[in-house]
Amino acid sequence: MDPIPLREGFRLHYNPHPSRNDSPAALPARVVIAPNASLSPEQAVWFMASISAVGLSIALVFTWMGFWPVLPIAGLELTALGAALWVSLRRNAYREVVDVNDGHVIVEMGRVGEGAVSTICWPRAWTRIDLRAGANRLAPTELWLAFGAQRLRLARCLTDEERECLADRLKSLIKAPAVLPGLTTARTG
Repeated sequence: MDPIPLREGFRLHYNPHPSRNDSPAALPARVVIAPNASLSPEQAVWFMASISAVGLSIALVFTWMGFWPVLPIAGLELTALGAALWVSLRRNAYREVVDVNDGHVIVEMGRVGEGAVSTICWPRAWTRIDLRAGANRLAPTELWLAFGAQRLRLARCLTDEERECLADRLKSLIKAPAVLPGLTTARTG
């Protein structure tokens, strides 16, 4: 299985299953769930550099005037901003990949370039999609993929409207075929 190209310089390397047949007929649908990453790493570097230049120049002017405590506080503020940008960029690399083939629903979760952290494979005919309202009126909706007593929460990074559209899309992809392969019907009487 070839990695999914995301944009220049990034590739999604999820662990392929060597035993799985990845022909187009066996893999009719793939849904990649990702956060809306509006800040690229290059933009984050430019943003951090420009804020650092402005903040440190102001802090140096105040230090030169004798207000020396301004410089360490400015350093702490820039360190906090850098940490926040790092966490934001790290969260933007998270992906959930849902593959729906003839017999199974396969969900892989991980970060771009690091591979799948966890993989779940459930039979397609018995997998359910459950979109639930939040705990209160201000809480976001929750999208659950379920098989028997096992449940997996998907699409935490999406808005309520996007989650609802995704639930409809997954329901249309996962709904069981009219006749399950390997089963026959017999008429009595």
